[in-house]
Amino acid sequence: MRAFLNVLVTALTMVAVVFNISLYNGFLDQAIHNMVTTDVAGGHYRAPEFDLLSPTEWEDQTFKTPGILSSLPSTDKAEVLLLQGHIFPNRRLFPVQLRGMEMQQTLLDLPFDKLEEWNAPIDDVIPIIIGKQMADKSHLKLGDYVVMKWRDRFGAVDALDVQVVDVVPLVNVRLDQGVVWLRLDHLRKITHREQEVSWIAVKQFQGAIANTEFQAPEILLKDILDMIKNDRRFAVIIWIILIFLAGISVFNTQYLNIFKRQREIGMLMAFGMPPARIVRLFTVEGSLAAISAVGVALVLGTIIFTWFQSVGLDVSHLSETNIPIRENIFLKIDPVEVILSAVIIVAIMIFVAWAPVRKISMLDATQALRGRAIT
Repeated sequence: MRAFLNVLVTALTMVAVVFNISLYNGFLDQAIHNMVTTDVAGGHYRAPEFDLLSPTEWEDQTFKTPGILSSLPSTDKAEVLLLQGHIFPNRRLFPVQLRGMEMQQTLLDLPFDKLEEWNAPIDDVIPIIIGKQMADKSHLKLGDYVVMKWRDRFGAVDALDVQVVDVVPLVNVRLDQGVVWLRLDHLRKITHREQEVSWIAVKQFQGAIANTEFQAPEILLKDILDMIKNDRRFAVIIWIILIFLAGISVFNTQYLNIFKRQREIGMLMAFGMPPARIVRLFTVEGSLAAISAVGVALVLGTIIFTWFQSVGLDVSHLSETNIPIRENIFLKIDPVEVILSAVIIVAIMIFVAWAPVRKISMLDATQALRGRAIT
């Protein structure tokens, strides 16, 4: 029974460690995927001084689309114009980002079909799309009209009615909170910024371009990568706790095993077996439990992981956070990490199986035969 419990505890530890690591991998992979497909793509070409956290400077950091980028197909680029603006829902002032998105682009996965279908003139009403979080905070809903105010490239302030033609679920919170989406041609027209953009998302790096700066995906994803990196520290703590508990279980079993089998050890020593060999026998016995646990963990892990991959982890409760994930999370299993984790756990289990057995080498054979060598 002790041997069975040792194997089971060690196997469950392996499964828990691999599950924990794979879940974080799946979380990171899904977050990066959502960021890349909705905003980052293969990187951005921006004005050298552009800073998303300095809204008062956005109007001064636009540039005309370079020829090398304007010639790219719609599958390889997405032009975006970002300006300051205000809306007045329910007689309240609500500062917003006015983001104009090129409708022909297919590089970014954004649900802006309603904007693309709009074909009425914009002299009186401008169509806009907002995300669900933005709709909740501004108390706007589908079909609502609201006044929107902006400043054009000459500094003149203008305003018009806008209509919410769609409220869409945006998994990337950067594109939702405080953001009003317009067609790029509409925003250019009302602000007199023909052919101007704030940045151009591209599928891949197109080389250095004069008067622009390329921001690689690693830079644009730095905040989410740093957040996941910090979360991994907690995963390491959980990993250490699991290993510690499993190690104590094996250590305690080995120590109790020696205590119960003193007479057997004394008889082996009385027949002339060297203490070193007895230590080796007991260490191998404890090590076999760790090695057997690998097989048990493989069976249990296959069952548990197969079931989990069919349902995933529901993270809908993250809808109010800044984490760009709304769909279920699935495990991303890295074979190298699985093998490395198993090797580390087996090595630790072998060590804690050997550590208490060292006491055998100091036993007196006559005391061991009487069962009084260890008290």
